[in-house]
Amino acid sequence: MMMRGLSEVIERLERIEKLLIALNSKVDNFLGYESLTKKEREELRKMREEVKRGDFVKFEELFGED
Repeated sequence: MMMRGLSEVIERLERIEKLLIALNSKVDNFLGYESLTKKEREELRKMREEVKRGDFVKFEELFGED
């Protein structure tokens, strides 16, 4: 019973991870982007590049799989 609940949590977290990756690709379109400082824009650019290269830790890598 507990494994089923854990499995559901893992599935939801993986879905959130995918949504965050998709959201990252749309960050330039959010309201207020134009009010970011040059430094903040550069940080967003760096994060986008890291995601494109795959430089992020996936849920499975962090917590492992059963």
